[in-house]
Amino acid sequence: MTETTAFLSPLASEGGVWRLWVDTRVLGRSDKAERDFPAGPTAPTVAARTLALAALGFAPVDPTPGRIWRWTEIPASSGDGATVIAEMLVRPLTDVEVRPGPGGRGTMTVRTTRRDAPTHNHGPVPEHELGALLGPEATGWPALGLTVHHGGVVAPDGTQFRVFDDRRLIGFTMASLHAPGGREYRAVVYTDGESLPYGSVVPGGLPEDPLRAEYDALRAFHKPGDREYPAGPYVLRPASGTAGEGTAG
Repeated sequence: MTETTAFLSPLASEGGVWRLWVDTRVLGRSDKAERDFPAGPTAPTVAARTLALAALGFAPVDPTPGRIWRWTEIPASSGDGATVIAEMLVRPLTDVEVRPGPGGRGTMTVRTTRRDAPTHNHGPVPEHELGALLGPEATGWPALGLTVHHGGVVAPDGTQFRVFDDRRLIGFTMASLHAPGGREYRAVVYTDGESLPYGSVVPGGLPEDPLRAEYDALRAFHKPGDREYPAGPYVLRPASGTAGEGTAG
């Protein structure tokens, strides 16, 4: 797997705009992979950076939030002031793996594939398409009162889908080399100052019950007494519309 470096720094020439960019040259690419954030005294949040990287087709090599950016202060050549720059290792979300061919002769190339929606699609996914696009787990989501929409939380992307409970975003999918089907599910645990949601990865791929996944993620992420911490046991929402009590996580 090829790794490269992502950088983040304010640009004085652009009025202090924070620019995130990825060095694509080591990948043999000549295209630019960059995203600008509004100028301000503080850097964009780690969640916002991670989501922007995903929109550019990259993910952190180390998935631990907040521990992956290394900051360096670089003195100005004039000796007056300095600039700061952050960096971390990233990997492409879609990679190619080369394995020995049968009998050790030649090579056999295996590419990670996903069942993606066309990138021009927007809005809700019809119920009859959920199984083909996301897998069998998603076919039961409408019975829980949930809807699935095309596109990611940063920009429309055929690898990303958002899950809503009425108008409330409770989770979204992201491309992943290691998750089943090339796609992982993240339960929303908070929204930052730029209204970008931060998602906690749900182990095992797409959940059969995204509401339970959100409940478990909130209890793991927050502390008892926090406003967002769910109180009481998880309550199952069956298709019949009558509530049945599940087991507490």
